[in-house]
Amino acid sequence: MSKAPYSAEAEWCWPRKESTWHKLRKPDITATSAAALFGCSPYMTPFDMFHRMAGNITVEFEETERMLWGKRLQNAIALGVCADNGWEIVDAHPFLYARSKTVAGMGASPDYIITDPARPELGYGVLEIKNVDLFVAGKDWSEDEAPPHIEFQVQHQLAVTGFMWGVVAGLIGGNTVKAFRRERDAEVIAEIISRVEDMHGRVKRGEAPAADYLADYETIRTLYRHATVAKSFNLDLPGEEPELDPAKLQELFAAKYAADIAFKNAKEDKERTSAELLDFIKDTETVFGGGWKLSASTVHREASTVTYPATSYRNLRLSKPKPKKGN
Repeated sequence: MSKAPYSAEAEWCWPRKESTWHKLRKPDITATSAAALFGCSPYMTPFDMFHRMAGNITVEFEETERMLWGKRLQNAIALGVCADNGWEIVDAHPFLYARSKTVAGMGASPDYIITDPARPELGYGVLEIKNVDLFVAGKDWSEDEAPPHIEFQVQHQLAVTGFMWGVVAGLIGGNTVKAFRRERDAEVIAEIISRVEDMHGRVKRGEAPAADYLADYETIRTLYRHATVAKSFNLDLPGEEPELDPAKLQELFAAKYAADIAFKNAKEDKERTSAELLDFIKDTETVFGGGWKLSASTVHREASTVTYPATSYRNLRLSKPKPKKGN
């Protein structure tokens, strides 16, 4: 395996250990994170990304069985895709890393470096391999495109490496390959670079992007998981220069209170209608027709003990205290 740089645009590294590879990646925005800059990553939002980079939160990843099998099958998929298309694998180092020389804090870990003997003028290319669940593919993979976050991943890799072409290939359901050849897109790459630089600038300035309060719910809970003991705020006596905006607090309280009531009512309605439906169908397992399908099969759960890891979180309980007697 060659250890010579594949391009002048990047620093190329072949670390022996996975831990070293993680250290190389840590200060950079890598290709797997590129989609988060555009708000279309299934793994994190721009707000979440900022706080991870700033060191405000730490995310520990546990390898799932699907991820483990994806890694085990990756080489076989890559060899098959290349054999079918006449491409050649030049580098399959598991911890290959490239860091841009022109854009600070921008890196990539291509799965494979490949060449196309039929088009030697193109030089090296990147190959990104995905082992895709059949049901996931049905929603996210079309006949012409991979999911947006993967398309951004490939263009980010081309931006870092300086290569002119790349391929994203997915093995769908274990027996169908979708391979999309991509040329370097200068317009997309320029926008990726702009957003990489903007995010690094935000981290330096301590200027977080706006939060998406639904998508960033867990991130915000993690950020503010510790309350200051005995710290309080009196809405009736806010002072001349209050730390918190009383009007905004009233607005948020009203919205939270209404949402809590709606949730309670919806939960009660769900349980009530489920009980009535079950009482009506009794031991019937399946009902279909008329535009509906009901499955009411029996599910058996083995006895088990659930162990929850130690954690801290904020418990928000909003209520309307009853007026004191005499008031």
